[in-house]
Amino acid sequence: MSTTGSRLPSVGCESGHPDENLPPMGEREELRNLLAEHSVIFREEGFLLASGKRSNYYYDLKQTTLSSPHALSAAARLILAKINGLAEHVDAIGGLTSGADPLVVAVSLAAMGEGRTLPGFFVREKPKAHGTERLIEGVVRAGMNVVIVDDVITQGKSVHKAITGAEEQGAHVVHVFILVDREEGGVKFLRDLGYKVEPIFTHSELISVKQPGPG
Repeated sequence: MSTTGSRLPSVGCESGHPDENLPPMGEREELRNLLAEHSVIFREEGFLLASGKRSNYYYDLKQTTLSSPHALSAAARLILAKINGLAEHVDAIGGLTSGADPLVVAVSLAAMGEGRTLPGFFVREKPKAHGTERLIEGVVRAGMNVVIVDDVITQGKSVHKAITGAEEQGAHVVHVFILVDREEGGVKFLRDLGYKVEPIFTHSELISVKQPGPG
């Protein structure tokens, strides 16, 4: 699918004050602006999404999570801060390949930088047709508490595949973190199934960068 279109302009970052267990607000706002500039593409004629719907906005999150180590590192710190704030102990972090892959690795490395072991795993769309024929790469065992992440959510079906893959191994999904919620029903879909889901950014928030308020 072609993604030719106009990217949202960036705006200057605002400074903020650190909150307990969270990176400085300025870092979050800087990441928001990087996502809006590099990963949100607008096209009048619209894009055909994987869900089958059409939208004027296309989210190419890998333009940020793969092409900007600085942005990926910031995203990892934001997600790790959320994980550190959970009441449950978390044994591993994973998600559906390939949208979740950069985030899984980055959060795992960020945790190591804090002296914490947080292994990662990837869930395939379907088991490999050769070799080990695994559905999951990495170690997921019965009784483990895991967090699922993804770069973007639309209707929630892809994220649900990752959840199901982990649960089929006997793991307990304690929380789901999404970098960008397109606000098209995916978060509600998962919450209605009983999962705790938290987006880091929403479509509305990123689009507001394109049309800042007066002053």
